[in-house]
Amino acid sequence: MKFLYYFFLSFCLVQSNSFIEKIIDDFQSNSNYLVVNIKSKKYDGIAIIENDDLFTYYKISQKGNKEEYKSFIRDILIQKSCLDMRNETIEKWGFIKVNESKKIKCKLEKGLSKFIKTYFNEDLTEKGNTSEEEKAYIIKILFDNMRSCYIDDETGLLILNKSL
Repeated sequence: MKFLYYFFLSFCLVQSNSFIEKIIDDFQSNSNYLVVNIKSKKYDGIAIIENDDLFTYYKISQKGNKEEYKSFIRDILIQKSCLDMRNETIEKWGFIKVNESKKIKCKLEKGLSKFIKTYFNEDLTEKGNTSEEEKAYIIKILFDNMRSCYIDDETGLLILNKSL
C-alpha cells in the first residue's frame, strides 16, 4: 500500500514540475501567468503575474540572468514558499492581487471541465463575462489545476492554453 502511495505522489510531483518548467521557459511579451505567494511592503498574499514580467522584476532587483531566474522561481513555486519583495509595491511590477470568490469557487465544484466551459468559449478564449478581480481568481484556479493561460496581444482576451 505504501508503494502505491509513493508512486502516486512521485507521479504528481513530476507532472507538476513539468507544468512549471513549461511556464517558466516562456519569455514572450504576453507570457503565461504564474501564481505566487507574495510578501511585500503593503501586501502579503497570493498574486498573479506574467512570467516575462516576473523575470523583469528578478533581473532588475536581483541582477540575475534567465537561468538563475528559472532556478529561483522554480524553487519558490515547487516549495510553495513566498517571494519576498521587501519594500517594493506589487503594482509597480505588474502583480495582480488574487481575492477568493465564493461564486467562482462554487462553479469549480461541478468539475474542471464544466468550470472551463463556464468561462471559456470552444476556441478557449474567455467569454468576457468576468471582472478583472474574478479573472485573477480564475487564473489562480486554473494554475492550481495545472492549466495555464495568457492574455492575447491582439484582442486582450484571456486565452487558455491547449498544450500546457
